[in-house]
Amino acid sequence: MKLTIHRGANEIGGSCVEVAAGNTRILLDFGMPLGNGLGGDFAESDTEGKSINELIEKKILYPIKGLYKDASPQIDAILISHSHKDHYGFLKYAHPNIPVYMSAGAQKLINILNIFVKKEGRLQLPQAAKIVCDRTSFDVGDLHITPYLVDHSAFDAMSFHVVDKTSGKNIFYTGDFRAAGWKEKLFDRFVANPPKGVDSLIMEGTMMGREAGKYPTEQDVLDRMVDILRETDNKVIFACCSGQNIDRIVTFYKAARRTKSLLVIDPYTACVLNAIKSPRNHIPQMDWDSVRVFIANYYGKGDVYVSKISDSAFKGPFPDIGRAKIKPQDFSGLDKKALILMRGSMLTAIEKIPGIKGSKMVYSQWQGYLEKDSADARRFKDFVSKYDMCLEHVHTSGHATVDKLKEFTAALNPERIIPIHTEHTERFKEFFCPVKILKDGEVFDLMAGGSH
Repeated sequence: MKLTIHRGANEIGGSCVEVAAGNTRILLDFGMPLGNGLGGDFAESDTEGKSINELIEKKILYPIKGLYKDASPQIDAILISHSHKDHYGFLKYAHPNIPVYMSAGAQKLINILNIFVKKEGRLQLPQAAKIVCDRTSFDVGDLHITPYLVDHSAFDAMSFHVVDKTSGKNIFYTGDFRAAGWKEKLFDRFVANPPKGVDSLIMEGTMMGREAGKYPTEQDVLDRMVDILRETDNKVIFACCSGQNIDRIVTFYKAARRTKSLLVIDPYTACVLNAIKSPRNHIPQMDWDSVRVFIANYYGKGDVYVSKISDSAFKGPFPDIGRAKIKPQDFSGLDKKALILMRGSMLTAIEKIPGIKGSKMVYSQWQGYLEKDSADARRFKDFVSKYDMCLEHVHTSGHATVDKLKEFTAALNPERIIPIHTEHTERFKEFFCPVKILKDGEVFDLMAGGSH
């Protein structure tokens, strides 16, 4: 059994791990990098119009034989851990005959995103896409694979235990995970009954160089949001967050309910929530009493999000949007407070809401995004300044802190730990032993215990 980290050995994002045993080769994630290698953000537009060979020459794609559309497939499967682009974003270059495995939630969220991005950035999942379920094992050639549902800021995220059926050698790939969200019991359940005899733990280390922050858990975020809603004089409070961070949206809904406020979402977020609802979860929906859908006129073209949804496969519930809609001018007549979920793309619409000057703006994402010298960050901060808003960072990470990584590792008791998804690889040696540090492209042979 051999493994190769094609990308992610010493960076956050772009994860891609190859596992080979016998005549079988699979990939664990096939992600798009977050950085461009020069200190800036990776621009997906830089890939447009370029051939696969050109992208490999520029070290954007990896030289993996039999993976891409321009050759016969020699990869037996691609397993996607979750629906963040730094874990699936390069799937569009894979040969369409290679089966792709992912959770039902990840599949839905990837398909929804296609509605709202430019044609060049859309990902058409292959017809051979296969749905994986928590702890339901399956075989791919010489490999036996068991997915484990994990707590993460991405909905329905998975880790994977991969076993060579011939030798018994095996690896556990964590993907991204934490133990601080509304699904933290998944972490507790895992450490109470982990797989046995793991040879190599390929473990994410996003938080190796970061502090846990002022709000270590979703419960802490909820408590602060309740206080904000109670303390703020303005009727309208804004919260900037990802429309696919389901745990955070649940947190905001709980805060709104506890303070008898409205939760206001936009049509994109409403579409996401509707697509993943099921009898097994309790995710806020636009037809709930305390939820409204913000409808606005963007650039004189009406609500662009409604237009895109109306032409998509997810248009089913939207004829009934009239009952839940709330327009900018409607906020002045509210008899209760409204917590409005927003993103940077909505700035031109929310400034049409009367009386927003001096409002509270909660930033509920990684603060590093705001600290970047990017057009989006400047536009957001200029908006906050223009309307004299009170900006507060209230966020908890989607990734495990060092203490939880220790607890996870102690439960698995692997022969070795291999860092991934981290900018601080060497720090693993401060907390774990033994640690095997790989370089991107380095092949590690589990049978021989060495690299080449």
